[in-house]
Amino acid sequence: MFLIAFIVINLVTFLAMVLVFRRVMISSSYEETSRLQALNLENAQKATELQEKIEEAEKQYKEKLLKAEDEIRRLKERATQEAETVREQILTKAKGEKDRMIDQAIGAKKKLREEIENELLDKGLEFSRNILVEILSEEHQKLVHEGLLEEILSGLEKIDPAPFKGAAIKQCRVRTPRGLDARRKEWLAGILSQKTGENISLEESIDKDLIAGVIVHIGSFMVDGSLAARFKKASEHIRHGG
Repeated sequence: MFLIAFIVINLVTFLAMVLVFRRVMISSSYEETSRLQALNLENAQKATELQEKIEEAEKQYKEKLLKAEDEIRRLKERATQEAETVREQILTKAKGEKDRMIDQAIGAKKKLREEIENELLDKGLEFSRNILVEILSEEHQKLVHEGLLEEILSGLEKIDPAPFKGAAIKQCRVRTPRGLDARRKEWLAGILSQKTGENISLEESIDKDLIAGVIVHIGSFMVDGSLAARFKKASEHIRHGG
């Protein structure tokens, strides 16, 4: 009986321990399951948040990429415009430089032509004077000279005296290829004294290059009645197609 009782007690104890262990196992398993479920839920939430962050990051990246592309496009447009502006400036400057060089070349050509024409004119005047000396006798040259003197002095009598009034002119310079005789000196001095209202004295000089005639300087006023001046005027008239 004691043995049976001992076996029963051990059996009951074993069953009790099994039940307790089972309960502990069930409880532990439930807690672990709950913990795992909570962990899975937390992981699911974190995964959702991570996905949302990834999507937000991708959205921001796309927006920044679009902005960057738009900025690149605007930079390209501005660079193109600036390049076009620089190109136009370079072309304008080059055109201006070309025009300047052309104008400079034309100016140099014109200046050279004028120098050549003036040189030819001077040589032509010298040639004309030499021809006149060769073809006209001394008496005929004197007649040409005196004829021009008479013409110039008669013309001086007709000029307006207004420019000479109040100029305080006392002296007149006279250039001739031949000396003035006493009559013509008195005539010229009288004309100038009448025009200026002053007692004019004459300062006479000889200039053979004038060929014939006279040049009168009175203040800033000049009358060129020389044959050389007439040759020069005729040459320029012919040169310009007159």
